[in-house]
Amino acid sequence: MVESRLSGGYRGLLPEVVAVRPPHPRLTGHVMAYIGLDLRLSSPLRRRSVASATPMLMMDFEVAGRRISRLDGTTGVASVPSPVSGVLDTPVDVELSGHQFGVGVCLTPPGVFALLDLPLHELANTPVRLGDILGQHREQRLVDRLASVPRWSDRFHLLDRLLPALLAAGPAPSEAVLHAWRRLNAASGRTTIAALADDVGVRRRRLETLFREQVGATPKALARILRFHRAFRLLTDGTGSTGLAAVAAACGYSDQAHLTREVRALSGSTPRGLRSGHHQAE
Repeated sequence: MVESRLSGGYRGLLPEVVAVRPPHPRLTGHVMAYIGLDLRLSSPLRRRSVASATPMLMMDFEVAGRRISRLDGTTGVASVPSPVSGVLDTPVDVELSGHQFGVGVCLTPPGVFALLDLPLHELANTPVRLGDILGQHREQRLVDRLASVPRWSDRFHLLDRLLPALLAAGPAPSEAVLHAWRRLNAASGRTTIAALADDVGVRRRRLETLFREQVGATPKALARILRFHRAFRLLTDGTGSTGLAAVAAACGYSDQAHLTREVRALSGSTPRGLRSGHHQAE
């Protein structure tokens, strides 16, 4: 299963996306997609990003203006250049300005752990500059190398060549985490954590500790986000043909009211609002 913004198609969801390509098969399980962004804004563009289990690595070719605000009224915070974002367990409002020009790499949580070698709870809800992780010299060299290539297809091909070595140099995610992540992802979060721990052969508390380090959220929190994204896809498929009670049943919610509460908590909107609004499934 790939999250809503991938299965729904980036180009229809994000106006700045001008190119999309899946990674080389050898990166399966770590990288989900490459995206090329190019949008000049004469005035700020505002939209809402819903909760997400997809970490994103951005490499900005030019200085891009981004401002992130929580829905609880917290003062907006300017995003860092070339940010790396982890699991997002709450919706946020995003304001873009200037020239959005660069490459995005959509990763799985185990993939970003292996690539960057840091505890992923440090990235939860908090974008961090890539240069603060890799070192600013290495970051600039990587960004300059990608920016110097004239075509998106060649930039993506370059990433296919560079990322395997970076992944191989990083830590190997726990087999328990990899197995549990694949099972949660395939089931769109519809499994009990006790069953998940039994299946991977570790105690529940140990699995939670490993997930905090290598995913950035507990298995329960991740399952909640994945279940929501299945509902998001059904609600925003453009047909409106699936009733809310049917969506609730398909996604494992106890009833329509449960669906509404979870959608509101993770998107800041109601199910009907999602069908008519402009939300970014990060």
